[in-house]
Amino acid sequence: MEKPEENMVNAGILFMFTAWLQSQMSDLIIFSQNRNFIPDFIATPGRVPSDFHKKRVEYWEKHFGPVKNEFKEEFSNILTDAEKKDVEEIYHLRNMIAHAHVSTGRDYMLYRPFGGPQREQKLITDLNLQPVADQSDPIVLKLEFWRKEIFTNSSNLIERFDQVCLKKVADHLGVPHGRIR
Repeated sequence: MEKPEENMVNAGILFMFTAWLQSQMSDLIIFSQNRNFIPDFIATPGRVPSDFHKKRVEYWEKHFGPVKNEFKEEFSNILTDAEKKDVEEIYHLRNMIAHAHVSTGRDYMLYRPFGGPQREQKLITDLNLQPVADQSDPIVLKLEFWRKEIFTNSSNLIERFDQVCLKKVADHLGVPHGRIR
């Protein structure tokens, strides 16, 4: 596979895994706010209870950012600073992929942070970005997911958030993590 295509395929994989994490965060929020849903959910592994399904569908309409913020607020008492940082990095990763300028004529995508100088600075701080020589103004990020180390680092971030943070929250609620994965 050529690098431009590999870049798009890897970006697509990462993007879908961020959607998967959003689904898990949504389910955990719903269960935290509706603890009475948990027994029926556990008792019927082959079927999602109707009341839970209705709430779940409401969350499907939400964007990642509001779900992330609600998740961090709902579980602020058990999330570590590192886990809060991880979900912010995942948020930025998702936005970069979703709003990238894509071309099959080059082996990278370009992303311009949105929302003005304050949002740009938040991205720079959250991702610990360092200035590069001859940096563009306004800033544009080069996304090279065909590079093994970049794809691996992003994959490891997603895996860690799933297997450590989301599992911990599921265990805290008494929900089998495997059922929401």
